[in-house]
Amino acid sequence: MIKRTADHGAQKNRVTKRKYNFPAVVLKKQVFRIFSVALLALLVTGSADWAVAAEAKKHPEPLNTYEVPAGALEQALRVYANQTGLKLSYDSQLVRGKSTVGVYGSYTASKALAKLLEGTGLHAVVQGPGKVELAKGSGTENEPPLVTLPETNVRAQEMADPENYGISSETLRRTLAGNIADIFSTESSVAVGGGGPFSQRLYLRGVESNNLNISIDGASQGRSLHQHMGDIGMVDPDLLKRVEVKTGPRADAGPGALGGSIVFETADARDLLLEGRQMGATIKGGYGSVDESWKGSASAYGVAGEHFGILAHISGGDRENFEVGDGGPEVPNSNGENHDYLGKISILDLNGHSLRFSAENIKTEGQYIWGYIGSDMGYPTDQSFDSDHIEVERQTYTADYRYEPGNDLINARLNLFFNDNKVTNDTRNTENKSDKTGGDLRNTFSFDLGPTAHKLTVGADFQSETSTGTLDNGSEKENDSSNLGVYLQNRMNLGALGLSFGARLDDYDVDYGSHNFSGDEVSPNLGATYDLIKGLTAFASYGEATRASGVIPGSWMTNIGANTNFNVTEPEKSKQWQGGLRYLGQSLLMADDHLRLSGTYFDTLIKNRIEAAGRRGVISEVRNGDDLTSKGFELRAAWGLPNFETSLNFTHVTLEDEDGNPMGVVRRVAGASGDRLVWDNRWQPMDQVTLGYTMDLVFRLTDVPEGEPERPGYVVHNIQAMYEPNWCPNLMLNLVVKNLFDARYSEHTTIYSPWGTVEEPGLDIRLGLTYKF
Repeated sequence: MIKRTADHGAQKNRVTKRKYNFPAVVLKKQVFRIFSVALLALLVTGSADWAVAAEAKKHPEPLNTYEVPAGALEQALRVYANQTGLKLSYDSQLVRGKSTVGVYGSYTASKALAKLLEGTGLHAVVQGPGKVELAKGSGTENEPPLVTLPETNVRAQEMADPENYGISSETLRRTLAGNIADIFSTESSVAVGGGGPFSQRLYLRGVESNNLNISIDGASQGRSLHQHMGDIGMVDPDLLKRVEVKTGPRADAGPGALGGSIVFETADARDLLLEGRQMGATIKGGYGSVDESWKGSASAYGVAGEHFGILAHISGGDRENFEVGDGGPEVPNSNGENHDYLGKISILDLNGHSLRFSAENIKTEGQYIWGYIGSDMGYPTDQSFDSDHIEVERQTYTADYRYEPGNDLINARLNLFFNDNKVTNDTRNTENKSDKTGGDLRNTFSFDLGPTAHKLTVGADFQSETSTGTLDNGSEKENDSSNLGVYLQNRMNLGALGLSFGARLDDYDVDYGSHNFSGDEVSPNLGATYDLIKGLTAFASYGEATRASGVIPGSWMTNIGANTNFNVTEPEKSKQWQGGLRYLGQSLLMADDHLRLSGTYFDTLIKNRIEAAGRRGVISEVRNGDDLTSKGFELRAAWGLPNFETSLNFTHVTLEDEDGNPMGVVRRVAGASGDRLVWDNRWQPMDQVTLGYTMDLVFRLTDVPEGEPERPGYVVHNIQAMYEPNWCPNLMLNLVVKNLFDARYSEHTTIYSPWGTVEEPGLDIRLGLTYKF
């Protein structure tokens, strides 16, 4: 490890919030009437349709454990191909618009593929060693059966990795997700606190998002610009097709993943088209009662031939201050407006080449207190500053190229991005912004060495960021940071044993005012899985990650000067341990059911965090702060049928400083929470109707820092309904009731303040409409 240090130097425009002319209570009564009618319609539309199928035929192929989620058939086939190493060949028109119930458990490659294709009208034909073609029809006795496929070792663990889990686009549609808190509302390991949208912060196993590697279509997000604003708070769920949480350390997960990674991926044009269409459009509208919010969006998309696609999307929304539960007051300065523009061009599967270009502009604005009480902590008091008009805007441009020619030694990817984040205070005429450029070039080599199968990923990535802030005299000040990384990660299998090991070398260079900190660091990792018995897998891993850019927001960086004490001697470093058991089973109670069980213990140590000391615009010191430990366990259970799914996930996290004292909420670092249990249910009694129920139970937080009160526990109930009527094909009506019993509570990861801890929204009745044509 080499570290280098150097010193290079010795009136308010108030915006009036709109108000509606009718009282909220009248509106809520009207919405309740709509709710009653809609629910009655759902109940009388029809009854459940249960399909039972059984298969007992034995195959001579070896068994492997599969975890291919239900959803779009095309995406499921990609996951299946990754897990088997098979080369699947098919016309994209054959699978477009088709869905699968997925496959979970131990199967031969043949039987797993047959399960995926059930009910799709397609069958598989072997074309050669490791090559399978999909064709229309259910197959005939004269066609070659799927027997003893030679490449059946599980070569990739991407979606089946027990340290990864995802949130499906179906869940986002069912819950009418509208912000970052809604996206993770069914996940116990992710907490989003803060109250209003301007104050929301995300925590994974207690670690704040500034310490995670978060990307949108490959574009890295992260640094806060003022308080927390400008980081991951702005994501439009409308076009998300994939949300994946990666808790384990991997060299190819990118730089700075001190506490894990979160990946967001937006849809392509062909993901949205109706079956058999070359062009299409989607319009959406929505309403929420708790903040009198309205939202609308429109998307247009089309394809030319089998490969070229284009997508254009626009959305906008408006909200008033929300009301807390149990007859509580409005939360001041929680109103605002937002819009999102997204354009995407894709060329997919053209002789092995795929290319995507995307551009997005997303902005939210509203009245917000710039600092002190009422900003990101507590309720405003008479001594608080008046609210300012603030705009938070992100512009992201990405290019993603992939080449898969069918050669096991070539699976290449190049991703480039430019991210422009800015926070503008129109009242004070100030702006803080971050321009971030980056890229990632990698290739995955698939090969066998004796009895072992390998997927070796070798690559390099870079990120360069310029943070710019406005000083009191109107001038601007910049701080630059860069990171160049090279890495390799090998995933190999030997029978029941799977190993993943690798390392990355990061070379960093960061400016803190007139001070510079640079060096390089190696971060290794090692993980293993072992199939103990059919369906039961043990797993364990250890890994490290490095970063030197710190958790100091951009607006504070401008206040670091030559007289600021600079006491940074080490880069930030994390060490992560985790291990546990996972069980995947199928056809246990019924012929087509599935069961998933897992338990994970984790222990994450973050050392040498780079932070600033001082207050109210004066930075007295930049230093390595105290160590942080996040440790605990997670339990997950899910059982389901093709038309029913119930899942429980429970997370216990203990946050401690280096002296073993409990931690509360520390800005941009960590946030403690009581034990959390989330119970989520989805039932599709008929093709046209989907019903859901989610319970979020948080137990009392008793392990709190000295001087802070214990946090009371709470329980929140949410119900959902989706209806796609036969009389209007491609129309979907949504009804969601969040906080059904109007509970009054504060999220535990919301900052405690003697002036009150900001509470969450009360009863919220949401209506949604989606029409595709």
